[in-house]
Amino acid sequence: MKIGVDAREIQDGVVTGIGRSLANFIQYFGKYEKEHTLILFSEKIIPVDFHGNIKQAVIKPSPTFFWDQWKLPRALKKNKIDLFYSPYYKIPLRTKIPIVNQILDLMFLVFPPYRKALGFWRRLYYATFGKAFARKSISIITDSEHAKQDITRLWKINPEKIVVIPLGVSDRYKPVDDMELLNNVRERLGLPEKYLLYLGNFKPHKNVESLVHAFKKIAIRFPEYKLVMAGPLDSNGHRIQNLVSREGLLDKVVFTNTIREEDHPEALLSMADLFVFPTLYEGFGLPPLEAMACGTPVVTSNLTAVPEVVGDAGAMVNPLDLDELSRAISDLLADSEKRETNSKKGLERSKMFRKEHTAGKIYKHIIDLLEDIK
Repeated sequence: MKIGVDAREIQDGVVTGIGRSLANFIQYFGKYEKEHTLILFSEKIIPVDFHGNIKQAVIKPSPTFFWDQWKLPRALKKNKIDLFYSPYYKIPLRTKIPIVNQILDLMFLVFPPYRKALGFWRRLYYATFGKAFARKSISIITDSEHAKQDITRLWKINPEKIVVIPLGVSDRYKPVDDMELLNNVRERLGLPEKYLLYLGNFKPHKNVESLVHAFKKIAIRFPEYKLVMAGPLDSNGHRIQNLVSREGLLDKVVFTNTIREEDHPEALLSMADLFVFPTLYEGFGLPPLEAMACGTPVVTSNLTAVPEVVGDAGAMVNPLDLDELSRAISDLLADSEKRETNSKKGLERSKMFRKEHTAGKIYKHIIDLLEDIK
């Protein structure tokens, strides 16, 4: 039988959380599936080397809604697809083919600044089409119990239809002890000898402003440490740079710009004395998990899905309480034994989320559904 996949998320390489989840599933399928065939639908040839029973089908680009609702259904029918899997909430409504879709979070409808920014018409779109997509699907995959609750509450979906499968952390995320690699990364990124690390984008829900203010509170006590901010210097990044300048911290903060896979993020994480992630909303929370997998102690938020990921392996705080955040950072910087304990706990907990394990769960779920519709 044939499984179709909307693979546009990886047609420009694997650069997003959705893309990583999808690529892990495809690689797992290619490694273990011998009977069924996976067909990847995209707008151009995908620059990823996949092996096994995997084929590509290119559909010429067009406006997104037209591609989703007219071109894709025709291509699914032409290729005689038996089951279709979408790695995000959008699916083709004009098809009788059974569909599984993956909804990682509904942050754009839950986080107040983003919901407000959508405006009336886009909120109406999500209320109408988002709900229609979810209801048409025979099954919905999400990555946390918190995200499942949002989907159930906002779109009135039967919770029994929703399967929680965590995101997987890539095998590359592990402690790095190759001194040549570490020194090369340190030199290329201009990293200080001792540093706290934030790795991610600078969008409002990441609450990086609180990290800047908390760091200012502890900087005098720990003058040997700098703060490394690893993320894209877009308009949000420039906003954080301006804040750092206003707070008089330019000599204490290093901005690296976007970190890609070829920059060896596992080395950047491994050299950090502490990883700090004061987010306000996550459908899952992959960055602290990647830090834990590299043996880096974590201070993070106690909100939304993050506690499901971190468990007791990191220090979790109210990210809007600057005293609590700065105290958690100070406590770990001042206590090397506590850092070592958190490091060991993080390494152990991260084993639960290895990509082979989580990609295997998605694979098994989809194959089980395929067997049911035979």
